[in-house]
Amino acid sequence: MAPHAANGASMDLQVLGNSLLVMASLSAIASIGALAFAALPNGSEGARKAGHYLALGTFAFTSLAVLLIASAFLGENFSLQYVAYNHPTTVGPWAWLYRLSGVWAGREGSLLFWEWLLAGFAGWVAIRFLKQGERVATAALGILNFVQMFFLSALFIPLNNPFGLLPPQYLDANGKLLIEAAMSPLLQTWAMVAHPPTLFIGYAGLTVPFAFAMAALLTGDTSKRWVEISDRITVFSWLMLGVGIGLGAVWAYIELAFGGYWAWDPVENASILPWLTGVGLLHSMTVYRKRGGFRAWTILMAAFTFVFVLLGTFITRSGVVSSVHTFQEDMLSFWLFLAMMVGTLVVAGIGVALRWEKLKGNDSFERIFSKEGSYYFNNVIMLIAAIMVAYLTMAQAFPSWMPGGGMTFGPDTFNALARPLGIFYILVMSVCPILSWGGAGWNAFWQKAKWPLAGASVVGAGLIAIWAFAMMPYYTYERGIPAFHHATALIGLLTASLAIALPIYLFIDGARKRAAAKGEGFGTALWRILTKARTQSGGYLTHLGMGIILVGLIGSTMYVKSYETAVPQTVGAPIATGTYTFTFESIKEVTAENGDDVVTATLNVLRDGKPAGTVKPRLVYPIQTQQEGTATMKVALIQQPLKDIFISFNGTDQAGNAVITIKFFPMQWWVWAGFIVTILGSGLAMWPKRTLQAA
Repeated sequence: MAPHAANGASMDLQVLGNSLLVMASLSAIASIGALAFAALPNGSEGARKAGHYLALGTFAFTSLAVLLIASAFLGENFSLQYVAYNHPTTVGPWAWLYRLSGVWAGREGSLLFWEWLLAGFAGWVAIRFLKQGERVATAALGILNFVQMFFLSALFIPLNNPFGLLPPQYLDANGKLLIEAAMSPLLQTWAMVAHPPTLFIGYAGLTVPFAFAMAALLTGDTSKRWVEISDRITVFSWLMLGVGIGLGAVWAYIELAFGGYWAWDPVENASILPWLTGVGLLHSMTVYRKRGGFRAWTILMAAFTFVFVLLGTFITRSGVVSSVHTFQEDMLSFWLFLAMMVGTLVVAGIGVALRWEKLKGNDSFERIFSKEGSYYFNNVIMLIAAIMVAYLTMAQAFPSWMPGGGMTFGPDTFNALARPLGIFYILVMSVCPILSWGGAGWNAFWQKAKWPLAGASVVGAGLIAIWAFAMMPYYTYERGIPAFHHATALIGLLTASLAIALPIYLFIDGARKRAAAKGEGFGTALWRILTKARTQSGGYLTHLGMGIILVGLIGSTMYVKSYETAVPQTVGAPIATGTYTFTFESIKEVTAENGDDVVTATLNVLRDGKPAGTVKPRLVYPIQTQQEGTATMKVALIQQPLKDIFISFNGTDQAGNAVITIKFFPMQWWVWAGFIVTILGSGLAMWPKRTLQAA
């Protein structure tokens, strides 16, 4: 292809892409206008439907823009700067999937992908209420379009625009790159194919309850209708956000090789903030829907959740805090997303104040030991935790006269905050299913609690035994003062035992009672409960998963032991780590199919002196990316039910010795198992139902 022809085709691609963004923006603006006109006293049904069709138009135009970027990646069209800097170097049968992941791998594409998902959720509202309109849905669709206007505006900022051209001197006559530029090797893994999309689905979806909450304030319709419309999409979005966070943790554990899965990095923190307030939002929605209470709580939790969603992109794009995940500083994005966050809080606060009389509901509760009481504490804990984590995360950007202003807080500070709050929350969560609406006397509570407590005692005894034999051997003094450290761990394990035992008891007791009443077998009765009472059963499974995760968190963060040593490159040279001994075998360097240099250290593993396999941690030196010359560690893992052994090769020292790091993570498998159970439970609770729930 001649250079001038390639340049012309590139400009056509740029013009087409930006034209689609312009059309999407105009369609969103027109939709807002049509919906606003339809809401007037003399508004027409035709205007309302036009607003819905125009919202679908926005989705269509953004879909075409995403397809355009995707086709550029799949076709390796490097004339677009975004494609040139974010294309993968992976080869093989799955290379196309990594090329497709380039759509959301970088700054520009991820924002476009996010906007496309927002347009998709707005399209869902537009289709659902196209034939039969409702005032609150009409207003919510307008608000969703208004939010989209901010995102579409951000896409026209040069640093955010995915359709910018690569300078022609960086391409040869055939359109091949003349510079070393590509996606980071750390992103070329299965977890990063799935992690950003699920995270962004959660972010975009949590805009829906916010839009309906603001619509309720705008229209004055504070009935439970808006909650009924948006509750399932809220569960789905919260679920997808959780999946995204979990996949991000898996990616960090496997690929970043720092010896963990959560580093309290600012962008990591930003992702978990809307998940925390989302927990409160879901529970508030339950009270709103069933009891007519927590109306103001629900609207404010929806607003806070949306603000925390925006905080994530504010952190990554503004440059106000430092993180391995942040992009180049962009002051236009800084002011745009700051205005969105501040505006949301101001509008929500004023709206709640103006509609206060209508928001008064069944909020009072006489007893702390009631469902209302537990839901109230759930909201308070989640909101306090989210605000404190947000403050500590942003503290480095605050002026010095503010508490902690200008300071960067590390993992120890966040762990000191998260552990007691997390344990207390799990305790409140665990007790909630056996509490009654309005509360009950101690005798009635004891009758419900005695058998779960007996089960928790058995589970607790087992967990304490595991603590003694599988966690304590890996304690080191730098982890914390022994008495306080172990007391925190034991209290956490006892709390986890209740979180695990109570849902199991409720399933067994429910199946036993149903089997007796219906004449069914125990297995059949249990299956019917799972499939017919899906919301309740999903909640129980989610609580069970959280209890399992808590056990994993205690082991894998409080009892980690690390060995770092330089071993001579002599066959049989040992690294002793207690029960396990690792002996040096070899170091070999090869060139991978994609041109990367790969250095592999081979170690033989002995357990109690007996051969137990071989591990091969690696160093990868990419030659086609901006990280050229910087090694990426590929760890080796030995995974067991009660511990993970994490082995990394850090290169050689000046004496030629192989530098090896070995870490023991007790109960790591429990974190992943609990995550899976939690996701399954949330998915079951979200699953649409045709009949009223009854076990």
